[in-house]
Amino acid sequence: MAKIEFSANPTHLPKHPHPQTSPPPPSNRDETRNSVDYISELPIGIILHIFSFLTSKDAIKTSVLSKQWRYIWTANPRISFSMPPCYNRRMLRSFTAIVDVVLLRCTAVKVKSFHFDATRLFYNSWLRFAVGPTFHRWLRFAVKHDIEEVSMFLDHDIYTLPKFFFRCTTMVSFHVSHCHFSMMGAVNWSSLKRLRIDHAKLEDNAITRLLKGCPVLEFFELKGCWGYEHIKIESRGLRELVIDSHKYDFVHGQILKISAPHLLKLRILGDCERGEFKIDKVSSFVEVELNFKMDYYVSGQLQAQSQGDLVRRLIQSLHHVTKLVMGNLCLQVLSFMEARGVFLPSLECRHLVLRVAENHEGAPGIVKILESSPHLEKLFLQMACRPTFMVNNC
Repeated sequence: MAKIEFSANPTHLPKHPHPQTSPPPPSNRDETRNSVDYISELPIGIILHIFSFLTSKDAIKTSVLSKQWRYIWTANPRISFSMPPCYNRRMLRSFTAIVDVVLLRCTAVKVKSFHFDATRLFYNSWLRFAVGPTFHRWLRFAVKHDIEEVSMFLDHDIYTLPKFFFRCTTMVSFHVSHCHFSMMGAVNWSSLKRLRIDHAKLEDNAITRLLKGCPVLEFFELKGCWGYEHIKIESRGLRELVIDSHKYDFVHGQILKISAPHLLKLRILGDCERGEFKIDKVSSFVEVELNFKMDYYVSGQLQAQSQGDLVRRLIQSLHHVTKLVMGNLCLQVLSFMEARGVFLPSLECRHLVLRVAENHEGAPGIVKILESSPHLEKLFLQMACRPTFMVNNC
């Protein structure tokens, strides 16, 4: 068994030792007797805190450090697994068997977090049927152990969240990607405060049921999702909404409507291709970030005018916010408006953050926004690494 030791009583030699008076070198027995095994003497609470920074696989490896650490990993309330590349059934079975053993030997009464990353799972036609029962079993373990934080990252739409998971009343934070919500049913996430959904199809009624089943939700993010065209938020507790890379389609319309009379923060980010935003009941907003890209299948003057109309409407409806963050597209649109003498309403923002492209594209828009911000107190200019998108103003 490997053992890490630190000497508590090092031997100090005299500065000018005399050959006849120099003490004999200490024996190995004396070093062993005087050493202290600090690793084994660490309190269990500190060891479990160390485990919180490790995956479950790495936490198990620490059992070789000392006898004290040999079985402590079974009491770790934070379970984390990252699936290695799996190309076939044998590799998948080997990994799932390891996870099953860890969950079987877990002695923690309450599990704080369950993190599962399967983004390196290669797609096969049999995969959907192979992983379903296994993932069900792991989520049921989490629910039975009063889980608080869950994150599941997949790279293919191969898994549908089970009905029982939507009745997990102890969960506080949930982050999921590439999962289906078709089996949702009634939602009772009575303790959930943070919800992040990536790359999933969600229709309007599904979002409504989710929000209704999360009475204490404070943060809600949709990234790369599609299928919905109206987000209606009635909750007074939800403080922040993030729409990142919204995917429009011709079936569900080209306009995303957001109605949130009590929301405080709104962030529209990423590549929101070919669509528009319509925001209603925005009087409660205090902070807004507009840092998105819009791609159209038209070019030239028509594209610039479409983008200009969208940004101008957004700024007009959000003129009262105290903190405004604007990305490169908005600055380019403002430059386009400046060149054509388009009027911009007076803004009440006191804190302004502008994300400028490396090639200074959109710099005239900075002048435009500053002229319209008479109450400004703080200005931050953030230079992007590269220009990400352009407005054709020919």
